[in-house]
Amino acid sequence: MSTSGPGPRVTGLETEFGVLCAPAGPQAAAKGDLPDVERAAALIFRHRPAGYRSTNLFLPNGGRLYLDIGDHPEYATAECVRVRDLIAQDQAGREILAAMAQRAAASLAQRGTPARLHLLANNTDSAGHTYGCHESYSVPRHLLDDAPGVQGVDGGSGEAVMAVLTSFLATRPVLVGSGRPLGAGAANGDMDGSGAGDEEAAWGLSPRAPHLKTLTSADTTGQRALVNTRDEPHADAARLRRLHVTCADTTMAEPTTGLRSAVTLLLLDALEAGWDFTDLSLTDPLATLSALGESPWGDVSAVTIDGRRLTAVDIQEAFLERLASYLDDAGVPDFLRGAEHLLEDLAPRVISALRHHDAGSIDTEIDWAIKRRLMRAQRERHPRLSGEALEVLRSRVDLAYHDLNAETGLAPRLTAQGAMALLCEPEEIERAHHAPPTTRAALRGAFVAACLEVGADFSVTWESLRLDSPPTAPVDLSDPLAAVHEAAEALTERVKHLRPEEMHRIDLVGRGGLGAPG
Repeated sequence: MSTSGPGPRVTGLETEFGVLCAPAGPQAAAKGDLPDVERAAALIFRHRPAGYRSTNLFLPNGGRLYLDIGDHPEYATAECVRVRDLIAQDQAGREILAAMAQRAAASLAQRGTPARLHLLANNTDSAGHTYGCHESYSVPRHLLDDAPGVQGVDGGSGEAVMAVLTSFLATRPVLVGSGRPLGAGAANGDMDGSGAGDEEAAWGLSPRAPHLKTLTSADTTGQRALVNTRDEPHADAARLRRLHVTCADTTMAEPTTGLRSAVTLLLLDALEAGWDFTDLSLTDPLATLSALGESPWGDVSAVTIDGRRLTAVDIQEAFLERLASYLDDAGVPDFLRGAEHLLEDLAPRVISALRHHDAGSIDTEIDWAIKRRLMRAQRERHPRLSGEALEVLRSRVDLAYHDLNAETGLAPRLTAQGAMALLCEPEEIERAHHAPPTTRAALRGAFVAACLEVGADFSVTWESLRLDSPPTAPVDLSDPLAAVHEAAEALTERVKHLRPEEMHRIDLVGRGGLGAPG
């Protein structure tokens, strides 16, 4: 095995958001025409950043903002190398969307319909539908190409790698789950006399877990999988694949999101360097993951392929111990710079909290622990609450925790009180609103910014740029790490010097519109 780390890889996050429109102010004032979800989502996108004519927007920061299936606003970060850049990009996208929703609500109020528009960074709605947070990691094609579901060929190294990855992902919620309130009867008793009861027993670790039914699938909508295997590298297909992880909980605390990406990136580095984790592969990862949906502490069965009966916590601890050894050998990779504490300090504290059934040491950093602390405080405030009323309270705490609305969401208040830790400085997030990371996203962002500045029609995908008026041949950007590209830079310079008479607005009928992906 190699003791030197692989080269850098890009990573990104795609987050789908739920939408809810609720009355604000006197109930009678809102009776007239509260928009349903479809109309509310469309209204939010009518208040998109200036210069766009469709609901598919590639932004100057390199990210993408669009309406997904089911009227879910979705934000995909630019390609990032560093964990801190990824978190800043993710937070910037949420702030951009929240500002759009705020402008949309103001427009409703001006028309005589006082309402609040809530964007929910969660995973399920009241009807039981699920939506997710997807992770993308660029990997060498040889790492996965003979894995089941990828090319239909079993027996190669890719099969073993996929078995390791799915076992890791199935147990990862013990570290970075967002937590979910359970159904009727959970922890309704007052077992400690304080009114708080055994609140931990009313919460599972992962809201996404119950909805995941297969390990791998090329289907993006019909089968909820841990890994989507559709071969869509958004890069040089001869050299790279995209590992598209589709099982993540949507998290609010920056350290939780950062730890999730950091530990997954490090595992990919170790696998690429030849480190062996096959003894941690599970016989039934889905059964373990499903149980984590209702487990408060991760004490659920995880049987390895060599017959050992462990728990999900045992498996994650074993991964972390081996990754710590890899770090000792290979040194701290660039993607961890400024975030080393996530693996060196936070991850071991999460394992200790799970072992001791005491989340007091992590309840400002890890989503599932923060929620339980919030709910314990509510129980102390309402000691006589039980039954359906208590279930409603838990659900309201859960929704408020994931609400991006500055007036009703809990995250801004928790942060201001020091009850939710940050990873990035505010300046990093503000910069991420406009400035892309130093990857291919820098070329895309500069091109988009130039087109918006002069009012030129353009088409952009993750791996290409094209000026539509006047028309040009597309410029291919096959290397996601390349922040320098002569043809792309020349095209951007051409845009900057376009004269009005050289451009005309293109009829949007039959095409995606300004900034739409190809």
